[in-house]
Amino acid sequence: MAQDLFRKVALDKLSSPEQLDQLITVTTPKAWFALAAVACILATAVIWSVLGSIPTKVTGQGIIAKSFGVYNIVNDSSGQISDIRVAVGDQVQKGAVVARIDHPQLVEQINGLKTTLEQLKKLDGNGIDPSGGQNIGSELAELYALTQKIKEAKAAIPYAEADYKNAVSGQKHDIQMAEISLEQARVSELDQKINLDKITVLYQAGAVSENDLTNARRDWDLQRLAVQSAEENLAKLTAGEWQDTIMTYRQNLGQAQMSLQLLEEQFAATKATKIAEAEDRIKKLQDALVFSSEIVSQVDGRVVEVKVNKGDIVSPGARLFSLEREGSTIKLEAVLYVPAEEGKKVLPGMEAFISPSTVKKEEYGYIVGRVTSVSEYPATSQNMMHSLGNEGLVSELVGQSASLEVHIDLTVDDSTVSGFKWTSPQGPSAKINSGTLCGGSVTVSEERPVSMVIPTLKKALSID
Repeated sequence: MAQDLFRKVALDKLSSPEQLDQLITVTTPKAWFALAAVACILATAVIWSVLGSIPTKVTGQGIIAKSFGVYNIVNDSSGQISDIRVAVGDQVQKGAVVARIDHPQLVEQINGLKTTLEQLKKLDGNGIDPSGGQNIGSELAELYALTQKIKEAKAAIPYAEADYKNAVSGQKHDIQMAEISLEQARVSELDQKINLDKITVLYQAGAVSENDLTNARRDWDLQRLAVQSAEENLAKLTAGEWQDTIMTYRQNLGQAQMSLQLLEEQFAATKATKIAEAEDRIKKLQDALVFSSEIVSQVDGRVVEVKVNKGDIVSPGARLFSLEREGSTIKLEAVLYVPAEEGKKVLPGMEAFISPSTVKKEEYGYIVGRVTSVSEYPATSQNMMHSLGNEGLVSELVGQSASLEVHIDLTVDDSTVSGFKWTSPQGPSAKINSGTLCGGSVTVSEERPVSMVIPTLKKALSID
């Protein structure tokens, strides 16, 4: 029944050896084509990893605006206007002082530090009497604690010296007494020896009894033992427990003297450090006072507006003067705000790409530009409002994180409708107007792909 499932011809073919001389097909032309394609892709990837580059970019948001010849002088700190040195129409040179601001708090800080510095210089390690009216502040507390330790160390030295001297003099006295005792014992031993010799002669002559001779010999032996004991006692005093005791007192005195020396050296070093720190802080505050007290123009120009009066109280970011820049022209530039931690990588001259919000970047690409300036400090909301003119955008940017202001000069191209150079051949067929919001990126570095892969491979393979 099972044989009926298959045709007889098929069964005969399976059992026939007539096809054993035919080649077996292992690969097909399609497989070879696929392998060649994979090899080309891998070769292309290797070449690109060596010759290609991957840019690192810093991105931000901002606005395209006119860079007018008007420059606003802005105050960086709060204070009271004490002097105004320019009026409308005056010509101002870059670096000129146009106004001054009083900073009583800074002056008070500087005076307080000067007082502390004088107190530091007067300290000599003898301490400060808090009840004498001295102000023991944080700068002096550490030094005062050291002076107290120095006092204690100085007070301990006389006691250590007295103990050492008493031990030495006590040893000398005991040695003298031991020497006297030894001398007396030797004299007594000699007397007993002479007496024994006499008794021996008398005993030989029959003048004394044997008991008298025995007593004389015993007295001499006892005195010899007394001499031996006195010698041992003297030896102990010159090289024994007494020497250890004296050495202990000597070490105690040396430790007390060393402790005082170390404390005095620590006091001198700490005092020098505190004085240097106080002088440095005073200098920095004085520099800050000069810097913040003098309102300086950063550009050449003519005063077109004075916004403050003498005696006015101003806050940080307040606009004080407006200058018309000399030789300036009206043109568009991009102002981007980038995260401060990344913005420090941006430098003038770096290439930038700007994407106006009114243009589809997928279709027209980006405007090409160059970084002209980067703010040293994070932009304040007042400065951003001056540049952006949009409270909503300012709130959005301020709410994200501290940002640096980056000015980008847009590359001009008269062959395009917009007047700017684009990453696409022609760019959009429309003008780019001032006030257009934009996004952008600045290329801060370029790396070959292979240089990025090698460290990862080393780490994966645990290669140093």
